Amino acid sequence: MDISSASKVVAVVGATGTQGQSVVKALYRSGRYKIRALTRNVQSASATALQAQYPQIELVEVTSDDMDAFRKPFQNVDIVFGVTRNLADYDFSHSSSGNPEFEHGKAMVDAAIAENVDTFVYSGMDSLEKLSRGKYKGAMNFESKQEISQYLLSKYDQIRGFLVYSGYYMENYLSHARISEEDKNTVLFRIPLPPTTMVPLIDTANDMGNVVVHLLDFPEKYQGKAVEVSGGFYEAQEMVKAFTEVTGRPAKYVQTPFDVTGVEMLTKMFRSISEFGYFGGRDTFIDVLKNEGVKFTTPVEFWKARNWSGPAKKEN
Repeated sequence: MDISSASKVVAVVGATGTQGQSVVKALYRSGRYKIRALTRNVQSASATALQAQYPQIELVEVTSDDMDAFRKPFQNVDIVFGVTRNLADYDFSHSSSGNPEFEHGKAMVDAAIAENVDTFVYSGMDSLEKLSRGKYKGAMNFESKQEISQYLLSKYDQIRGFLVYSGYYMENYLSHARISEEDKNTVLFRIPLPPTTMVPLIDTANDMGNVVVHLLDFPEKYQGKAVEVSGGFYEAQEMVKAFTEVTGRPAKYVQTPFDVTGVEMLTKMFRSISEFGYFGGRDTFIDVLKNEGVKFTTPVEFWKARNWSGPAKKEN
């Protein structure tokens, strides 16, 4: 694929992460964009692999989260795809507000505006407090991403803002998998949700990028709106059924306690999904995107592409 003649430049923040790589892949495949891939370490194995896979991208190292760190990488850029990190990856000791994720997101938006970037696509989240009608407060990772989302949209007179809200990662099922101690063969998928809970699934490595490119193709339809990124709502246990269908290996969905991770934010998340639904049950754009031809991965397709038949051994 030759993208050297492409007219628009897209800066992808977090280009070596799951969402970032998905966006790079889809942009590159379209052949219509030059890609500036931002990462915290251009010498890392993941950055080297990304460059090898997509040789015409420009790798740029950004080691700080402040506005000045983003200004040069955003120079002569038309579009930014921005994603912030997990809360545990931030250094709270250097945060002036006590909310380093919001500071990070705000810095990206402000830098983009300062460099006259036309369009900013941010991967955000709903407020868990609002979805749960005030029941689950203080889930900072959710609230911070929602604050960044609203900050971006508040700058509508200076930059075009787009929001993508990811569904539940199909990739998570791999980390949930364990081998049964009873027969040493059955794969147990241990998840803190009732098996019939309806969750919007996403094969992040493929689906996110497809949606971002589609939004850029039809900006008038999606500007300023929170777009749910998922191929549809499935029962949480559907991924387990699809695993057995594809691999022939016995598998079982095991509901674990909501607090099994020991992380308060995740406990609130799983409780909220169970009680109020993922996205609050909202599916405004899910069918719209599919009807407009956006390709989403099904659970069966996910397992076929993974060519994975379960953990090699029991993981404690």
